[in-house]
Amino acid sequence: MAVWAAMNSEQGRTPTFLTRVRVENYRSIASCDVRLGPLTILAGPNAAGKSNFLDAIRFVRDALASSPGQALDPRGGLEEVLHRHVSGRRADSFRITLDLSLPASERPPFNATYILEIGTQPGSNDFAPVLRREEFQVEGRAQGEGFLPEMAGAHPVAWRDDILLSHTPRSHHEGRVVHWSLQQTRFYELLTPVLRAVDDTPRKTGSGMLGEKGEQLARVLDTLSRQSPWVKDTLDGYLSTMIDNAAGLDGVEVPEADLAYVVGRFRGADGQVAKVDRRALSEGTLRLAGVLAALFQPNALNGDIPLVAIEEPEVSLHPPVLGALYDALAAAARNTQVMVTTQSADLLDNAAAAPAHLLVVRDDGAGTALGPIDPAGRRLLTEGILTLPELLRSGELRPAAAPTGQSEQQEDDER
Repeated sequence: MAVWAAMNSEQGRTPTFLTRVRVENYRSIASCDVRLGPLTILAGPNAAGKSNFLDAIRFVRDALASSPGQALDPRGGLEEVLHRHVSGRRADSFRITLDLSLPASERPPFNATYILEIGTQPGSNDFAPVLRREEFQVEGRAQGEGFLPEMAGAHPVAWRDDILLSHTPRSHHEGRVVHWSLQQTRFYELLTPVLRAVDDTPRKTGSGMLGEKGEQLARVLDTLSRQSPWVKDTLDGYLSTMIDNAAGLDGVEVPEADLAYVVGRFRGADGQVAKVDRRALSEGTLRLAGVLAALFQPNALNGDIPLVAIEEPEVSLHPPVLGALYDALAAAARNTQVMVTTQSADLLDNAAAAPAHLLVVRDDGAGTALGPIDPAGRRLLTEGILTLPELLRSGELRPAAAPTGQSEQQEDDER
């Protein structure tokens, strides 16, 4: 592990891609404004809204790849995404604001803000989505009229369902960097059948990245073995620490058939290592391999993936070994920004688990609230009354109250 840390420190990158996220009226989230670091653990009970927060960021990526309407289709449409307040009133638009820190090749790093608001067309009775607002800023300065809807007075009149940032001219370096970087973010919801399956994706057409359900696991493992064997050894080290008798998991390529599959290596009672067929591998082994591959895949190591988000990486793993998984998350966060959701106190049972890494997520009936640990929880930690895992188990882990005052969208609406 010491070699691994040295390799990361020499690269000198700052992996905090998303520094601040503001979400308004998206699914269960009425409003949130949070700051992020290289490693963020979204901790809270089931159905609190952790996945909705990640999905808000993923929506921006998906909308940039196609259009807001196409991005909303698999989410059930605009009506399903708009937040419904406790009063029963449904919002007529949602807004996502991303603050980003970007290293631009051959140029100094820069900070940018991207604002995307999607909603219904005023006066319309349907839920056909339109672009209500789009704005791109670099170092606090708005970047040209081309990024804003056409206005008549205070209201947009050029209703449209496509994203202007996607059409950034080649001459606008920062716009192209932001667009490309958001497209490279990855959001993982790993599925065991996909991880176990034979990968018949033609190598020449493959992206080289782990698919968001676990596609191409075998090819990623094989690439690491050939190109970065010390990284592959690190992955196998984590596997052997967390899975009984495991020695590693490999990707096997069959060039003549252009397919690949995974195979396990396990130590028997005699100490000899034997191969285990993919069909006999446990769900925990496959899911852990998928998590590690997502964190340490080549494109994450070289900076081409600026953000790796993983839903509940602890699923199917034995609680006593989850502390070691935190070590892997922290190590990966030296190369790329890492965000994970969890409801497991055992994941936090590690000396590296810091309150600063946590965003607490709760829904006490009025919608999702997100924030750092509240003052009462911090006092319990500071005074040594409870540890971080005990705080989560006890149900006393709560988000700090959001700052009072109007939201950005409320202010704009009143104007």
